[in-house]
Amino acid sequence: MPSALIVALLAARTADECAGFLTPGAFESFHRELGLSYSSASFVLVVAAPGAMLGNVFTVLGDHRSRRAIGAGGALGYAAALLAFGTGQSMAVLAIASFALGMSATALVHGTELALVDLAGDDVTAYFARGMVFGAAGGVLGPAVLVLAAATRFGWRGAFLACAVPMAAYGVWLARLPLPPPSHPEPRRPFRALRPILRDVRVWYCGLLALILAPLQHPFTSFLIAYLERVRGVSTALATAVPVTWVAGSVIAAAAASRRGTRPSGRAMRVNAVLLLAATLGATTIPAMPVIVVCVFLNGFALTRFMLALKTLLVTLHPQRVGSVSAVVTTTEFAGFMLPILAGALADTYGLAAGFGFYAAVAAVLLLAVVAGDRYLSSSRAI
Repeated sequence: MPSALIVALLAARTADECAGFLTPGAFESFHRELGLSYSSASFVLVVAAPGAMLGNVFTVLGDHRSRRAIGAGGALGYAAALLAFGTGQSMAVLAIASFALGMSATALVHGTELALVDLAGDDVTAYFARGMVFGAAGGVLGPAVLVLAAATRFGWRGAFLACAVPMAAYGVWLARLPLPPPSHPEPRRPFRALRPILRDVRVWYCGLLALILAPLQHPFTSFLIAYLERVRGVSTALATAVPVTWVAGSVIAAAAASRRGTRPSGRAMRVNAVLLLAATLGATTIPAMPVIVVCVFLNGFALTRFMLALKTLLVTLHPQRVGSVSAVVTTTEFAGFMLPILAGALADTYGLAAGFGFYAAVAAVLLLAVVAGDRYLSSSRAI
């Protein structure tokens, strides 16, 4: 397996995590410079989600058309969106750029991931884990680019323009690589292949799990910082530093699973759902800071292991239509972005502790869904 090709495919996660951080990271800057209301500035952020959903058209096409064209086109579209964001002078331009960024990110990440799945074979879990480690590197680079741009007075626009250039170069690199073609394409009516997938209850079960899991990632850490400052009274610096332990737990879990031959056990999702619930309950109910730090670390660790097990399961459901399965699951997952709004409503009505405690309830629902799903699927197989 050519190492340069594997690195190129894994690097998609680095590129996406780095460039994807710029928009939320520059939120206050473009809000202030363009004189936008917070509602208008928030719209610029939110409109990336429907763009990402529309991008799932490319995910489905990845089962039938050139992954090289999809991945490279996604990177070049991403670069164009970054360029538009760095030069745009109105809310309308920034909103269009954000929408295009979301759509291009889906094409880039899923186009390269489908090629990686074909190359990985039985080692797919290990390569998913390596992709997460590469993504963590991008998660560090994104804030670093913004900090450096601010320190050198290039500003937030300079950060977007600086990332547009390597993203475009990455797209050209992908376009020159021999990515594996689809093994069983449907040349004339590719979307007809979605029908058996849409009828498969296992796919919707995985979509439900992904939907519940989504708020336990970035929204959880966002509420964690506010909770530590406002309820526990810790300094802003310390509150902001605590989520680093979440990242550390995630990276350690991914690194441990990146060895070739790694495969999640049949009970991996249930075990990690239990650990995730225990860690989230501890973080939301126990006031001692050392306990909170440990629980946040375990949260990142368990969530990453759960996600690896879920992604591995998705690959096995319809091996010749992995892109179509991923498209259905990720489209369902986007509905989970509505759940943090409920946490915000609870915080507004009953206080921040109640809003943060909502995430423990989400973890409990995840465990119940895993247990119920395991029983249902086991009984179906028995029949």
